[in-house]
Amino acid sequence: MPKRPRRAKRSAPASRKRRSTLHASRFTTKRPLVTLALEWFLNPDHLPFVAAKEAGYFREEGLELSILVPTVPEESLELVARGKADFGVGEQTNLIKARDQGWPLISIAPLLAHTVVCLMYLKEGPIKRLENLRHRRVGWPGLDIDLPILGTMLEAAGLTHEDILPVDVGFALTDALLTGKADAVFGAFINYEQVEAEARGASVEFISPTQYNVPDLYQLVVMTSDRMVQRQADVVRRFARALSRGVAMTQDRSEEALGLYLKANAMADHTLSASTFNATLPYFPKTLRQDAARWKAVRDWLYGRGVITSKMPLDRLFTNRFAPKPSY
Repeated sequence: MPKRPRRAKRSAPASRKRRSTLHASRFTTKRPLVTLALEWFLNPDHLPFVAAKEAGYFREEGLELSILVPTVPEESLELVARGKADFGVGEQTNLIKARDQGWPLISIAPLLAHTVVCLMYLKEGPIKRLENLRHRRVGWPGLDIDLPILGTMLEAAGLTHEDILPVDVGFALTDALLTGKADAVFGAFINYEQVEAEARGASVEFISPTQYNVPDLYQLVVMTSDRMVQRQADVVRRFARALSRGVAMTQDRSEEALGLYLKANAMADHTLSASTFNATLPYFPKTLRQDAARWKAVRDWLYGRGVITSKMPLDRLFTNRFAPKPSY
């Protein structure tokens, strides 16, 4: 197994210091237990999985789903690559980088189908446009994978990393902005931190990387291992069918899906979860099929930035083999 990639310097939020699961016991069911490792704490980004699980879609496919909440962000890549989890959620950029380093990972579906990461700043603060970042404090989570995105944006605005003052604030991005520790924060999700900031009474603006020469990302993808694809293709196919039904419920019966999520996640803040879900809804996919042209654009951009060492074949990065065909 290749050397593990660098992770965030800071630990996960206190609510998830220990890995937790939402599952039925392996010893109390005759159905095969499949595990899904999340990339971050359970939140409305993952709602299609929870809705599908609570609605019984995985059971109808003959599977029991266990959802693993990691101890550190993006631990899902390692868990899937090492066979400690059957499926995982991760960022498209991280999957491509991991695959370039020899990790046997492949995307089978999008989860958030477009870019949601952004640069966020206060409307009444000193930042009005990207060029205003010169000599300003920019908070970020300390993740290497963020650097090519921010670097591309800065270059498009005539700046470099040396022109800004980076501040590693971990994942407390909203706090850093609202308490004045940073003039702007990068790595915020417009469907989470922006909603969180506005819920706390702040008026914020955001800049999407897609406005500054970064290709539109599949922000989150659902991955599995080469081993699962080769040896348990039927399990992967049934998993994808259940997820597809969860995505359809999320799109078509959103209030019902949200209700199932809140019922299953007793620790969730109902008001914030509902607001975040409504902000996330436009980013869930209409289909599990992935666009080769979009994967090529992101791969080529990462190669051009020196993040990956080769332009590996696209069929090593993603597959539409398990995406259910539309019913219309």
